[in-house]
Amino acid sequence: MHRPGPSTRQAAKGPGPAPPAGAPVALGIAETCHRFGVSLRAIRHYEALGLLSPRRIDGARVYGAGELRALTLILRFKAIGFSLAETRRNLQLYGLPSAPVNPKPAHVVAEVERVAAALERRRENIDTMLAELRVIRDDLARRLSACAGASTGEH
Repeated sequence: MHRPGPSTRQAAKGPGPAPPAGAPVALGIAETCHRFGVSLRAIRHYEALGLLSPRRIDGARVYGAGELRALTLILRFKAIGFSLAETRRNLQLYGLPSAPVNPKPAHVVAEVERVAAALERRRENIDTMLAELRVIRDDLARRLSACAGASTGEH
């Protein structure tokens, strides 16, 4: 069952503030969940799928800079509607969770182009829908204004 909450809001605006440059990053699972506004279940699910691979220290998950970057991207891809399978492929373009051994540059370039084209299509669809919603909003505003003017006797 999906419960709306911080994860939805957080995914749209991104994770919390980044640590100062040069500062070591190592967060436990609870702090990672809090900072990113996601549930423990979601983090464990991403780990089970191989999208995150935190280190273990005395059995506890520790999320370093690479995992935090991966989680940032996972949430970004999720917010724009990519499936988990697409997200996995897209993370590989960023070298996450770990870069494939000696990828062929031509393959990587083609994959980057594919993802960029998919993002462009999504942006075009979003822009079209936003334009349509603005027309609807403006029409409703005109109608409300006309109704308000008619009820006060103004012409």
